[in-house]
Amino acid sequence: VPKRIKAKLEEDDAEIRALEKKLGMRGKKSKKVGDDELDWLIGGGLSSEDEDGFAASGTKRAAPEDDDWLKKKRRKAEKKVAKVPEPESEEEGKDDFADFISSEEEGLDEEEEEDIENPFSEDELSDDDLESDDGDAGKPVSVPKQRENPYVAPAIKGGAPAGKYVPPSLRKAASGDEEMLKQLQRQLNGQMNKLSESNMLSILSAVQEVYAKNARGNVTSVLIELFKNRVCDRSALTDNEMILLAGFAAAVYRMTGPDFGAPLLESMVEAFDHYHAQASDEKQTINILAFLSNSYTLQTIGCEVIFDYIRMLLDNFSEANTELLLRVIRISGQQLRQDDPSSLKDIVLLLQRAITAAGGAEKVSVRTKFMIETIHNLKNNRTKAGGAGSVSSIEHTTRMKRTLGQIKSTKTTEPLRISLADIRDSEKKGKWWLVGASWRDPAKMASSTSEHATAAAASPITTDDAAVDLESDEVDLDAVARAQGMNTVVRRAIFVSILGAVDPTHARLRIQKLNLTNKQRLEVPRVVLHFASTEPVYNHFYTLVALHFSYGHKMAKAWQFALYDVYRRIDADAENQDSEGATLEIRNIYNIAKLYAFMVAEGHLRITILKPLPFMTLSMKAQVFAEVMLTSLLVYLRKKHGKEAFGKQIEECFGRAHAVPDMVKGLDWFLETVVPQSEAPANNKEKKVIRAGVEYAVEALR
Repeated sequence: VPKRIKAKLEEDDAEIRALEKKLGMRGKKSKKVGDDELDWLIGGGLSSEDEDGFAASGTKRAAPEDDDWLKKKRRKAEKKVAKVPEPESEEEGKDDFADFISSEEEGLDEEEEEDIENPFSEDELSDDDLESDDGDAGKPVSVPKQRENPYVAPAIKGGAPAGKYVPPSLRKAASGDEEMLKQLQRQLNGQMNKLSESNMLSILSAVQEVYAKNARGNVTSVLIELFKNRVCDRSALTDNEMILLAGFAAAVYRMTGPDFGAPLLESMVEAFDHYHAQASDEKQTINILAFLSNSYTLQTIGCEVIFDYIRMLLDNFSEANTELLLRVIRISGQQLRQDDPSSLKDIVLLLQRAITAAGGAEKVSVRTKFMIETIHNLKNNRTKAGGAGSVSSIEHTTRMKRTLGQIKSTKTTEPLRISLADIRDSEKKGKWWLVGASWRDPAKMASSTSEHATAAAASPITTDDAAVDLESDEVDLDAVARAQGMNTVVRRAIFVSILGAVDPTHARLRIQKLNLTNKQRLEVPRVVLHFASTEPVYNHFYTLVALHFSYGHKMAKAWQFALYDVYRRIDADAENQDSEGATLEIRNIYNIAKLYAFMVAEGHLRITILKPLPFMTLSMKAQVFAEVMLTSLLVYLRKKHGKEAFGKQIEECFGRAHAVPDMVKGLDWFLETVVPQSEAPANNKEKKVIRAGVEYAVEALR
C-alpha cells in the first residue's frame, strides 16, 4: 500500500478513536464490518431484552446528536455521489453508503477537513449550505408562461428570425440546381461533340430522352448556349459545319416547337447585334448570318429575318457588309427568290439607291461590284453555277433535308415568321410567337378599335347574326366543296385548305401539308380561280395565294392553261347565250382579269397570255376582260415602280409581246383605240396614268 494512503488511513483511525471516545464507546467492544461501527443502527436498533440499552453489551444509549451527525454523514456521502463523473443512479449511491465511506474519496475529503476537531462545527453547517445551494441549482428554473396572441403567427423558439419574403422566380438557384445544370451541360455537350450527318437522328433521340428526364426550360437554355458557343467562333466555319449545326437545330425545333426555335433565333440576333457593333475583324458575324441563312433554307425560320438583314446591310457599303451580303445570297439566294420575289425586287431598288448615294458604280470597290452583279443575276434568275465547294454544299443541304424528312414525331413543320422588328421590340410589345405570351401593338389596337366601333355603329344587327352563326353547328366543308363543283379528291382538299386559311401564307402552308405530287399541284390554279371569280367584289386575298403557286415553268403553264379555259367559256357564252350553268358573269370576268393583271405586273406571267384573243373582233365579255386586265396592269406598274421607272417597266413588259408577232398588231390597235376610252379606271388620276402608260406601251410594240 502506498505510504500516502497508509498515512491517510492512520489519520482516519485516529479520528475515529477520538470520536468513539467522545461518544463513550469502549475499545473492548467487538467491531463489526464497517469503519464507523454504525451498522447496528442500520440493522434495526434495540433488542427486546433491554429497551433502554444495547442487547449484548453494557454500553449506554445513543444520544440524539448521533442521529444528526449520521444524517449529515449520509448527506455528505450523497453529495460525493453527485460529484462522480458517471454515476450509475441516485438510488445505487444511497444504497452503497458504506462503500463510499470506506473509499479513498472519503479519505481525500477527510484530508481537507484535517483541522476539524468537532463534528458539529461550523464547517458542517457550511456543507449544509453548499448542499442546499447545489440542490437549488439542480432544480429547474420556473419560467413564467406567456400568453399567446391568437392574431399573430407563433414564433419558432431558437429559430432564425424570419426574413422578407422572396418570390420563387427571384430566389437564387440552389447549389444542387447548379450542379444539375453543369451535369446537363456536360451530357448535352458530349452528344453534340459526336454530332455528324450519319448519327444525327440517334443523337436527336438522346436529346429527346434528356428532355423527358429534365425540366424543359433547363434543357432548352443549355442547348441554346451550346449552339451559340459553336456558332460564335472567332474563325470562319466551313459550309458543311454550318449546314450540320443548322440541320440539328432544325431537327430539335421540329421535335420541340417554337419553345426552342424562338429563343434560339433571339439569341442569335442579339449575338449578331453585339458583334456587328464591335466592327472587329473576327468572323462571328459571318458565322451567325451563315447559320441563319442555312436555318432559313432548312425551314426553321422564315424569309422575313433574312430580308431584314439584307436591307440593314445595304445601308452601308462597307467591306464587311459586302462580305456578309455575298455569304447570305450565296447560301439562300435561290430560296429567297422563290419565296418572295417582290421583296427581292425591293432589295434591288434599295441597292440602286445605295449605289447612287455612294456616288455611282464607278466609286465602289470591286468586291461591291461583284455583290451588285450577283444580286441582279439572282433577280433575273441568271445565277451562275458555283465551283466544287458550292456543289458540295448543295448536295449536303439536300441530304440534310432528306434526313429531316425522316423525323417521325414532329411538333411543327412551319418556319418561324418573325422579323427583326418583332424581336427587338419584344420588351415593349411582347412575344406573339410564344403560346401564352402577352402581345401589345398600340397602333393596331387603336385601328382595330376604331374599325369595330364603326362596324358596330353601322350594322349592329349584322353582329348579332354573326354571333348566331358562330353558335350554329359546324359546316361540312367537304359537302360545300362538292356543291361548288370540286369533283375530285385533290380539288376538294385544296378547296378546304384555302377556305380554312387565315392569310395567304397560311393557305400556302396548308396546301403544302397535303404533300401533293407535281401533277396534282397543277390543280391549284383552277381552284384559286374558282374562289376569285365567285366573290361579289374583287378580293386581293386570292391573288396573293396565287402568287405563292406561280413559280416555275410548269406552274406558269398551269395558270396559262386555266386562263385559256376561261377564254373558251367566254366564247361559249357568246355563242350560247341561253345556256345555263357554265355562264360567266361580268363580275366573274372582272375579278379574274384583275388577278391576272397583278401576276403579270409581278413578273410571274407575261403579256403573251393574251395571244388567243382576237383583239379586232372581241365579244362583249372578252372585251371587258381585255380592258380590265390592261388598265389594271398599267395602274399596278405605276404603283409598284413609281413615276421614274414607270416607262421603263412598261416597255419591258409589253416588249415581250414581240415573242408572238401575230398578237402585236392587234394589241397595238386595242391599246391605242379602246383602252384610253375604257370605263374601268376608278378616277381621273388612274385615267391619266393609263393614257401615259398607253403611250409607253405603243412605243414598245412598234
